Amino acid sequence: MSEPNMIMPPRVQIQTKAGCNGRCVFCPNKDIIEAGLPHGKMSEELFRKIIDELAEAPPRRIGLYMMNEPLSDDRLPEFVRYVAERVPSTRSQVISNGVFLDEACAEALMDAGLRELKVSLQSLDSETNRQLMGYGSEEVIENCIAAQRIFKQKRVKDFQFRVSMVVTRLNEAEIAKARVFWRKHGIRLVTSALENRGGNIREAPTLNPHDMASMGDCIRPSRDLMVLFNGDVPLCCVDWHRTTILGNLAEQSIKEVWNGPTVRAIREGLKTGDRQGLPPICFRCTQSAAPDHHRRGLKGVLSRMFGSR
Repeated sequence: MSEPNMIMPPRVQIQTKAGCNGRCVFCPNKDIIEAGLPHGKMSEELFRKIIDELAEAPPRRIGLYMMNEPLSDDRLPEFVRYVAERVPSTRSQVISNGVFLDEACAEALMDAGLRELKVSLQSLDSETNRQLMGYGSEEVIENCIAAQRIFKQKRVKDFQFRVSMVVTRLNEAEIAKARVFWRKHGIRLVTSALENRGGNIREAPTLNPHDMASMGDCIRPSRDLMVLFNGDVPLCCVDWHRTTILGNLAEQSIKEVWNGPTVRAIREGLKTGDRQGLPPICFRCTQSAAPDHHRRGLKGVLSRMFGSR
């Protein structure tokens, strides 16, 4: 297979507002706050610039979240609507912890044209969820059930609503029970494997029910464009400390950043195994070594995205 056309990213995640109310054990939010990294809101002008550029070559998906709790930004329905109007062929997605997902919010997102909503909830048991996310589960469960009623009433074609769990030693035994519970309410439960997010989760080996292994031929720099609130583009979704900034979309175009020399060298290093072209964060990145670790090799994913050439 020859190298696919990488002029524009297949998937994009945009942080419209930095910060999160959760303290999940698999996200280094607390460390980021203590590190004093800048936080803020993306300007509406910058957001429109990004979406207008994407409209010229629509990605498969635009996620309005990135290392944050997106529903804490009260402008989110407005941003979802802009995506729906400017890039109608793409799937807009929001991943939230569900704390702010009241009925008014759910209805506003649906009316704005959101295509996918995923709520991260790690346990039906409040104490277990408190250990994993920093708060109990009752309110989020109620929010999800109420939101599902609204989504069913709206009868929007091709809309997806899911609840997700990251598999850990603390919740692994209850996944089957949780799947049955959510199915009763017409909601699909999806699971993902725990990883150490570029070495940023020190407890990952202890929390993971399986051994950890190197990410290997990681697909992220070839698939996902990540955008922080100020326009900075970090290497990937696990570069929480912003160790490798590929460019800035307030000053550059998406094409310039996505095809820049830094990320091209990283893609080549991941493809060939040449460590010389990789940043330190790549060496520290591990995932579950279990067979169903929710990761696929680079060639297979790129083949599905672009086809063999």
